Amino acid sequence: MNKLLSVAITAAVLMLTACHIVSQEEPTQEETDAIEAYGLLTIPSSGFTKENVRTKLVLVSDEQLDLYMFDVKFATLMPVTIDMVISGVDYRKTADGIEFSGTGIVPTAGNKPYEKYIVTDLHGRMTADSMIISNNYGDTPAVYEGKIRISNL
Repeated sequence: MNKLLSVAITAAVLMLTACHIVSQEEPTQEETDAIEAYGLLTIPSSGFTKENVRTKLVLVSDEQLDLYMFDVKFATLMPVTIDMVISGVDYRKTADGIEFSGTGIVPTAGNKPYEKYIVTDLHGRMTADSMIISNNYGDTPAVYEGKIRISNL
């Protein structure tokens, strides 16, 4: 089953492009508050990991943020990396950071929506030095654990 999932993800990516998909949606630092982290993305069902994934949280309002993930791969056989955006994630500030969540969010890569990999069960927490995110892309669970490098809050 895990191999079938990897093949399906690879096939979808191959149909999209044969090169790195870059999102043109990233706002400038001057426009918004942003937190940037670098860390490990894990796909528990297959055991696949991708190190040094850059993630950026951009607070777009008092209640919503956009989550950017750069140079992401979800399987060993995936021939390219993508930059993707999960927009409209609900958040709230806590005493020690930010907690965020969302479900039913269509991610975008290269300004194109990917309904097949709709984000569900998104839960995350950001503190002064770390960021943890768990969610599903379609039927595929993913976990991200990163260290905060830049914070403009």
